[in-house]
Amino acid sequence: MRLLSILLGSAKKSTAFTWMGVKKQVSKPKVRRAVTFGAMTTGFGIAGYSLAGAVQKYHIYPVIYTDEQVKEITHVESSIQDLNLVQELRRDPAYRELRIPFKRSQHGFTNNLLGGYGRVTVPPLIFYNKENAHVLAVAHIGKDVGLQDGSIHPGLLATFMDEILALSSFLGLPNKIGVTANLSISSPSKAYVDRFYVLRSQLEWTKGRKAQVHGTAYMLPEKEGSEDSTCVAVANGLFVEPRFAKYLKHVIPFQL
Repeated sequence: MRLLSILLGSAKKSTAFTWMGVKKQVSKPKVRRAVTFGAMTTGFGIAGYSLAGAVQKYHIYPVIYTDEQVKEITHVESSIQDLNLVQELRRDPAYRELRIPFKRSQHGFTNNLLGGYGRVTVPPLIFYNKENAHVLAVAHIGKDVGLQDGSIHPGLLATFMDEILALSSFLGLPNKIGVTANLSISSPSKAYVDRFYVLRSQLEWTKGRKAQVHGTAYMLPEKEGSEDSTCVAVANGLFVEPRFAKYLKHVIPFQL
């Protein structure tokens, strides 16, 4: 018992000395500031994470359409489904169909900020052939993204071409992901709002982690079959797969 008392007493003294040492260290100005900063950083980090989750769930910019806008969106959706090209591609067993819904809580550009009434009116229809890495997309561009003369800014077309070319590169790259290394675009004719567009991309070659893709964009006539489609963009792009691409597969919200 005497030995046990001695051991317990030594442990208590050791603990007291240790705590006094820590207390003495924390009482120093530099250490105290570091501890305070660390506590504040942790607190703000937890608060920010919680707030981000709330925003993700409830959105900070809910979209409410009028009856007229809903009617127009419904009309565009019906029209895009009735296009002869869409019907032909659906009958072709070589092509698979992909449609990415608008997600306003996601960090995206064409599928977020540009998606909706007056912009990219409905989610584009995408068809792709895995054998030859050919991709075709059908989209409707609304009235709110036009310039004063009703034409579409070339930068918007460049964004669309970059994304459609990237899809073809994904089909040829080892880990199905790549980033734009170079993109060149020419615009033979002006593109106008409130029209349907057909964008095509074709993989030309791959070499290791590199993929070269060619693509075009055509504006369909206001009445299908009334006249020929108009070429509004011709693009060539070089895409490179990152060395750590196998760890980024979760970044792509779909699988080809």
